[in-house]
Amino acid sequence: MRICLLFVILLFSLCSHAQGEANNWYFGDRAGVSFNSGAPVAVTDGVLSTLEGCSSISDASGQLLFYTDGITVWNRDHTIMLNGTGLKGDPSSTSSGLIVPRPESPGIYFIFTVDEPHHFNTSAFPSNSDGDGVNDGLNYSVVDMSLDDGLGGIVTGQKNIHLVTYDPSMSLESELRCSEKITAVKSNDCKAFWLITHFKGSFYSFRIDINGVDPAPVVSTVGPEVSLQGYRRNALGYIKASPDGTKIGVCHFGFATTLAGEGPGKIMLHDFDDVTGVVSNSIELRDGDGPYGVEFSADSNKIYATFNRNNNGSGNSVLVQFDLQASNIPASQIIINESSVFSGGALQLGPDGKIYQALFSFGTGAGNYLGVIDDPEEIPSLVNYTEQGVLVNIDGARGSRIGLPPFIQSIFVTGADIVQDGDSAGDGTDVLGLCTGDSYTLQAPMTAGATYSWTLDNAPLSENDFDLVVNSAGTYIVNVDPNNGDCPTIGQAIVTYYDLPMPDTPGDLRACDTGNDGMETFDLQTDITPQLNVDSTVFEVTYHTSPTRDQTDIIADPSNYTNTLTTETIYVKIANRQNINCDDTSIDFQLHVDEIPEPDVPTDFEVCDDPGNDAGTNFDLNAIFLPQLNVDTTIFEVTYHTDPARDTASEITNPSSYNTQPAQTIYFKIANLNNAYCTDETLKADLIIHPAPGLEGLVTMPADRLIEQCDNNN
Repeated sequence: MRICLLFVILLFSLCSHAQGEANNWYFGDRAGVSFNSGAPVAVTDGVLSTLEGCSSISDASGQLLFYTDGITVWNRDHTIMLNGTGLKGDPSSTSSGLIVPRPESPGIYFIFTVDEPHHFNTSAFPSNSDGDGVNDGLNYSVVDMSLDDGLGGIVTGQKNIHLVTYDPSMSLESELRCSEKITAVKSNDCKAFWLITHFKGSFYSFRIDINGVDPAPVVSTVGPEVSLQGYRRNALGYIKASPDGTKIGVCHFGFATTLAGEGPGKIMLHDFDDVTGVVSNSIELRDGDGPYGVEFSADSNKIYATFNRNNNGSGNSVLVQFDLQASNIPASQIIINESSVFSGGALQLGPDGKIYQALFSFGTGAGNYLGVIDDPEEIPSLVNYTEQGVLVNIDGARGSRIGLPPFIQSIFVTGADIVQDGDSAGDGTDVLGLCTGDSYTLQAPMTAGATYSWTLDNAPLSENDFDLVVNSAGTYIVNVDPNNGDCPTIGQAIVTYYDLPMPDTPGDLRACDTGNDGMETFDLQTDITPQLNVDSTVFEVTYHTSPTRDQTDIIADPSNYTNTLTTETIYVKIANRQNINCDDTSIDFQLHVDEIPEPDVPTDFEVCDDPGNDAGTNFDLNAIFLPQLNVDTTIFEVTYHTDPARDTASEITNPSSYNTQPAQTIYFKIANLNNAYCTDETLKADLIIHPAPGLEGLVTMPADRLIEQCDNNN
């Protein structure tokens, strides 16, 4: 039961948007990107090197299974798959490979390949100087993932099975056999896929179901006939089905009528019947130049194409959009981008709903980036195209060329928004970031009579309702079967948990008012950040001037901040760098700018010694000097010292009754009560004790002469 359920979900996930099967791309010269984190991240483990054709496949959770250039197949360890050589594709074929799972057959995949139909291999060139000397056309091989201890292998005897897309009675057709175009989309009953290719003037639709590949295609002769005389170049260009299975877009690079001829080409649009496999209703979107890449938006309402200007495709590359909802679709053409540097390469819809463009300069050999259409479902002015959007050559050893891996287009159909954020998962918002300790309720559409099947990382869950409370990381998928004959709806959420910061509380910062203006410069980065005790590689610390803690009140340079109030509160925000919603906004501290004392200069104090005094003289230093210093003792503390060091050892501990004999120099230390660094240590005054007159003089001498006599006796 578990195996059946898992495969049903796997099958239906291929009919839905943003499943993990398209999460790993390998293309160009050993380039690759992974979408497992939601956004494309360059990888450096790929070994495939190809100018154009390539294909890759992953499982529903995004784990790489294998990839190919149409000749060699590499497993997830990036080593050649068991029996994985000698396929009959061609790295210089537009779509040399396309991988499709066999319905209701867990772990079984078909690799479809198309050769490059080179005119060197026809009877007109008996030297057979290109490739293997044969145009092999369309073939498929069977992969069984249970082989080689789960790394997979091509089944013996099921390699390069030929599919006929030509009239065997026609000599030139038999030699060229097929174009370089293949695409795939689900069937209307969600129990099969259609593989679609083109040759000469006809489309060939092969049904793939539980029984395998039906070798008898549905043939639709529609649209312009492509001359076989120039098929070496005429065969170039992509074909794509719309994700909803209703349209087919085709780029014919040329319609040359000589074997070595080139261009001009056409961009075509057709209707597709996903019940019967019939292609009909041909519309010419553009005539001329050298069309190559084509792709639909996830909602199937827009189609994009690339072409190189001039009839042979030698000029600037151009990216255009057509609106499929317009009354006149060809007239809706708008140029999104034009480049004199990069070739008009492949276009491929990603699992994040964005469309990516292969970029390569034939002049310089540079292919460091992929172009990105951020919002392909929007009108042209809002699509937000970035020509150098994703750096793939992150180590200087790889790069994009002109091809990208195609996928079953139904993977990218908009699915159920089970995150319930108002977005139908068309831009990667099915990646749900939660904070440690959070729970979240996923909700599938409520459909009367429907059956709900939930999985976590491909393992079935017991819940069978429309909603599910999650409190652990993983890939959650729900299959909603309406039980009315319609296809199931699939919803997916990739849930990731991020740590919350747990900061320590910092102390306030104090500074002395050196400019006597109430303002000083503080280094919050140096003095506060270490006190918070958070990992700076995981968390970002920002400082703010209000409790709002947003971009409007952020302190741009926390290492050089000047306060605005003598006592100012600074608010701290500590956020996880990978998920800014996992933050702490509980911390604040104060900046204080403290006054520096500005005392008056005291004068020496003189007294006359008591007659016969041998015990020293007592002084009340506070009474003598505080009025002279003229400082606010509610703000400043005055201490008296017997040494200019003005340290604790020299402090007079009882200044109201200080006894000394003989005279003593007093050193003043005046410090801010809140900030001991804000001090004045410049002042001193002498206590002067004058000797008293003899006893006789004391008896006969008037009182007002006593001090004078003390001075005379001094």
